[in-house]
Amino acid sequence: MTNSNKTRFMQSGRISDTGDAELKNMKILVVDDDPDITSLYKATLEGQAGFKVDTYNDPREALSNFKPHYYNISLIDVRMPGMDGFDLYKELKKLDPIIKVCFITGYEVNYKALQEIFPELAQECYISKSITMKKLKEHVDYLLQDL
Repeated sequence: MTNSNKTRFMQSGRISDTGDAELKNMKILVVDDDPDITSLYKATLEGQAGFKVDTYNDPREALSNFKPHYYNISLIDVRMPGMDGFDLYKELKKLDPIIKVCFITGYEVNYKALQEIFPELAQECYISKSITMKKLKEHVDYLLQDL
């Protein structure tokens, strides 16, 4: 993304205001065991923001269908049956070392403990499930601005 595009992107705070096809082609992976969450996130990020969004409710299925170097960002629930989000993250990083991941959680986050385990993740890479869809879109916009 060029500097002028980044500036327009950051000033507007909205993908749809930029008119930049580059931004419209961003691809997001959402993995959460709650189908209502994945449906809501997909509707918001795909329908309102124009992103391409793939969703999975089973982390093992997401892993088996994962396309390395395809997604610009992944939103992964922390607590899921069968495989938690942190284990999924580790496996995805083996397949795509540069994938950008943001964890979704309905629980309190101990950032200091997580920073010790995952030093490469910034604090903004954690999203509370109590987030509004407007804030989710803004958060994803912010995370994608470095691409």
